[in-house]
Order: sequence, then structure tokens, then C-alpha cells
Amino acid sequence: MARQSPYPELAALKGRISDLSHLKQNILMTYAVLGGLEHGVERTAAELAELIGVPAPHFSRARRELEDAKYLECTHKEGQVRFFRLGEAATGRSVVVALTGRPTG
Repeated sequence: MARQSPYPELAALKGRISDLSHLKQNILMTYAVLGGLEHGVERTAAELAELIGVPAPHFSRARRELEDAKYLECTHKEGQVRFFRLGEAATGRSVVVALTGRPTG
């Protein structure tokens, strides 16, 4: 009998990203661990690259490709720094970014 994972969301994520490179899988799993399925990660690319032990340019390029493929989505910017969370391709569900303000009319 197969043992069931105590973390079914991470097991499902692992299945959705299994065809990606190891670097991209590591990046997505890092976002999943630090931010869960719904929260952004408030760390810079350099901090995350150091955390997983890869050069920052490699991390940034892979993260850009993951964003283009909808595995990651930008939650907000502070100056030139962009922050991300898991996107629809990673979570398997539509992700809605909360509005920070209301339109006036």
C-alpha cells in the first residue's frame, strides 16, 4: 500500500513540476516552502539564490522563465525589486492578486 504524503499540496506541486529542470523545481519548491500556495515571498533574487546555492544570474533567468510559463507570478514591486508567489501552473488553480487600492469613480 502506498504511503500518503502528510503534505498533499507539496506532493501535487511536485507532480506538476516534475518535467522541469532541477533548478526550476528547486526554485518552485523554495517558493512553496517559504510562501505556501497563496503568499508572496519577501526575499530578493540574490537572497533566494544564496539560499539554494546557485549563482544569482542563473536564478534570475530561471525565475523569469518560470514567470513566463505562469509557474510564478509577481505580487508587487519595491523600486526595482520584484516579489513573487506560485502561479496558476504551479498551484493548479487560478490565483487572484488582491487589489491594494480601490478605483475611484
